[in-house]
Amino acid sequence: MAKKKIRDKIRRITECGILMALGLALSFFKIYKLPFGGSASLGILPLLLIAARQGYKIGIACGFGFGFLLIMNGATIVHPVQFLLDYPLAYACIGLAGIVEWETPLKAITATTISNIIKLHFHVIAGAVFFSDVNENFKEALASSYAYNCGHLVPETIICAAILGFIALKHRKLCSRQKPD
Repeated sequence: MAKKKIRDKIRRITECGILMALGLALSFFKIYKLPFGGSASLGILPLLLIAARQGYKIGIACGFGFGFLLIMNGATIVHPVQFLLDYPLAYACIGLAGIVEWETPLKAITATTISNIIKLHFHVIAGAVFFSDVNENFKEALASSYAYNCGHLVPETIICAAILGFIALKHRKLCSRQKPD
């Protein structure tokens, strides 16, 4: 029994490590990049698969760790709070896609979209607080931050949701929750 648990933990850690590394590699291939930071890539696809396969707890932990991987590979940090909001906390939100089991393409698309909307809010708050003009009121700062961040997160979400919807439809086993042996 103990060997089974150890084997399951090793399999889970290995799968998460491989998918996080794949996500990091994919994040270097930008669909496009915005001038003041932010870009659309497929880097979150593997994180979403971790959430689908391993559940939200492991998904959140891997997303949090992925945020640190991005930081170690050339992220822009201007303030400690911005660092937390834009990287570990924002990417941890991707793990929330694992709250539901992706039994249908619609569930995969919905989980992907909702987790990315939550991620968007972390990026927006970081942008509104730290990158807006000092004379601008906070409502205007939020509006401009939403407009800017939606410029890369909406296309990224649509592309990822479409790909994961297809995977859930045609390759259901890739999205199915992994139960211990």
